[in-house]
Amino acid sequence: MKYLNYPYSTRVIYSLISVFMLVSTFKVQSAEPDAKLGTHLNIIGVEAAFKTNILRNLSTNENIIPLSLLGFPQSDSYILIKARSALQALGYYQPTLTLADDKQGKALTVELQEPVRWNSTSIVLNCETEVEEISKLVGKHPFLKGKVINHGEYSQFKSTIERVSQELGLLNATFTASALNVDIAKHQANVKWIFNCGARYTIKSISIEGTVLSHDLVNSYSTIRPGDAYSQLDIISSQQALNRSGFFKSVVVEQSVNHVTHQVDINLSIIDTEKYELKTLLGYGTDSGGKLGVSWRNRRVNNKAHQYVASVDFNKVKLDNADIHATFQYEIPLDKASSKWINLLSYEIKNEEIGRSKILTLESILANKIDLHWSSQWSIAMAQEQLESEADVNQNLKYIVPSWQLNYYSVTDPFSAIEGWRWQSTIRFSSEQLSNPDIKFLQTDQKIKRIWSLNDDWRLLLRARLGTTWMDTEEFNRSMPSTYRFFAGGDVSVRGYEHQSLSPIDNETPIGGKHLLSSGVEIDYLFNESFRWAIFTDQGNAFNDWKDWELQKSVGTGLRWVTPIGAIRLDIAKALDGNKGWRFHITIGPDL
Repeated sequence: MKYLNYPYSTRVIYSLISVFMLVSTFKVQSAEPDAKLGTHLNIIGVEAAFKTNILRNLSTNENIIPLSLLGFPQSDSYILIKARSALQALGYYQPTLTLADDKQGKALTVELQEPVRWNSTSIVLNCETEVEEISKLVGKHPFLKGKVINHGEYSQFKSTIERVSQELGLLNATFTASALNVDIAKHQANVKWIFNCGARYTIKSISIEGTVLSHDLVNSYSTIRPGDAYSQLDIISSQQALNRSGFFKSVVVEQSVNHVTHQVDINLSIIDTEKYELKTLLGYGTDSGGKLGVSWRNRRVNNKAHQYVASVDFNKVKLDNADIHATFQYEIPLDKASSKWINLLSYEIKNEEIGRSKILTLESILANKIDLHWSSQWSIAMAQEQLESEADVNQNLKYIVPSWQLNYYSVTDPFSAIEGWRWQSTIRFSSEQLSNPDIKFLQTDQKIKRIWSLNDDWRLLLRARLGTTWMDTEEFNRSMPSTYRFFAGGDVSVRGYEHQSLSPIDNETPIGGKHLLSSGVEIDYLFNESFRWAIFTDQGNAFNDWKDWELQKSVGTGLRWVTPIGAIRLDIAKALDGNKGWRFHITIGPDL
């Protein structure tokens, strides 16, 4: 039998007692809810900004100071040190702090006393050549004499200078002197910086790999060139433009910096999008009825990214009849990024209020995306139209119509916009030299939408449309192509009225008007993460004479289901003209 010697057995007993006491301590703490949570702190005598900084410095959660790593409440000295440090960061170096117990935990009373203020600022730039961006930035420093100092602003401004220098290609830029001298007795602080810009780096080479498209096309979307001054902002902008072009699935920028020669090699690693795309369409709208469609796209006819789309759509699908729209579109990217030449051949059979029309169109469009918000397009359409109608209108038309369109979106993604506005302006014309029979007109069509976000849940939406045609009324009624006649009423016009039912009448047939005026005001409420409830009023009409125009009005309510492709809107509206009943409307798309 072995015996433990006395010293060893004593140590074992003491260890067991220590473990028992520690376990007991944790049991007691777990039995005390407040001790487990930490210490509640009530701050008295200062405004919210000071309270926030103190609570943040103490890592509080809902004014509760968490326990220490060992599970004990933080000491009074710890709380005072952290509070003093938080106030010092805001320029108050000599506050009077009083910490006492209260019913909830601790109460900290703060008397700020005299703050430290900025006195003198010396920022010296040592640059081989003046860097305008850095000089302007330094000229707007936040260290204004007499202003209470803020250590957060001090650190943030210093970091901003370093970040901007890196973005501009000053990759060796550094502070050789960076001093903040605080004289507590005089309540003053002085800044003394010396900043060396160093050499400005240049782009030595740009390599492109992974794409089968021509490098000239890639470069048309990129603003960086060999020999240019290195700029991170230009590189990021070029990468974003390439990603938005639609030709590439991803664009990765890799950089190799040579600090001896002060040059940067850039490699663009690109993955192309799939060459072919097949899309199908299945939907429903109360104006267009059932929808079926299919399209086939070839994104890379050649290495210059020519592409074509062939599609056919069927609207108002019924067992014995349907609207048909078949198109073949060929797109050619131009030298200027975001500009393209589109040639479109289409054949359309439409059953409208004016009658049944068959339209063969060849259209050439020059589309230009000016920037993230503005875009424009010039086009010329050559068409032949055959119309079957009960109204007294020409049955056969041949015409050429040039047009110009300007678009503006205040947001870059209209599908997810909760605030913003959109404007679309179109001008078109024709003349006796461009049509048979003679069709001489000038027409403008202006559309605007606006969304105001009233708060997190409520929005106000406004839309308006104004169209007008300069043309003899008799000639308009007899010879104007159905495509360019104005109608009102329907899902996206004046809800509560049948599609294209508001217009001048001939032989009980709506034939469209020279002018159009419509508007809608809507307010909606987000009552669920994906659903909005709306109430609205619409008004509008199509007519031939501004002297005797009259607007038809409606009111209604609806439900919106918010989806990534825009809102799915279910509306019920009542016309306020006569004894018309309620009408149901379904639309899908972005609010802008």
